Amino acid sequence: MLGLICKSLEGFVRDQHGDLQWERIRRAARLPFERVEALRIYDDAVLMDLVAATGGVLDRRQSPLLEDIGHWICTHRPLEPVRRLIRFSGTSFVDLLFSLEEIEDRARIALPNLHLPQFRVELTASDEFVVTSQWMVPGAAAVLTGMLRAMADDYGTLAIIERGGLSQDGDTVIETISVRVIENTFHEPREFTLGGVP
Repeated sequence: MLGLICKSLEGFVRDQHGDLQWERIRRAARLPFERVEALRIYDDAVLMDLVAATGGVLDRRQSPLLEDIGHWICTHRPLEPVRRLIRFSGTSFVDLLFSLEEIEDRARIALPNLHLPQFRVELTASDEFVVTSQWMVPGAAAVLTGMLRAMADDYGTLAIIERGGLSQDGDTVIETISVRVIENTFHEPREFTLGGVP
């Protein structure tokens, strides 16, 4: 697993809870290094140990914690390029949903060692979607739920986004998210221009 994924967790903890809490988490996870290197390859167990240690130190359940990290990735001001990259997925929140199936391939073009979850999007009714994720560790649906909630607000869309079930097929963890779009133009979307940050 590319360290960039673990680095997001570290960044969230340092920003929201401080360096001291990160040090406690690092020790609880028995990491032999002080900082995660974004481009280094780590064993998948490192992420799982970090998530478990973070939940323990912060006294948080795993899924809400991961949702908060997903939301933070899309709203933290220094990570504005991530939010802008997501907005390039389309002019509406529904466009964004359908673009999820392309995320892993796009990411691998830029970073060949970055293995993101594979997403499949199914339209089950005129305004209802089921997003299925497949990844090597659990938690992808929780992170994506937080990201989608942040981006629905960014697009000005009112949507109900809920995590569904979890199953496993060999080494692959399969999770689902249900999305119901209530109103596409519920409020003014956040300003977005192609030329840069407004």
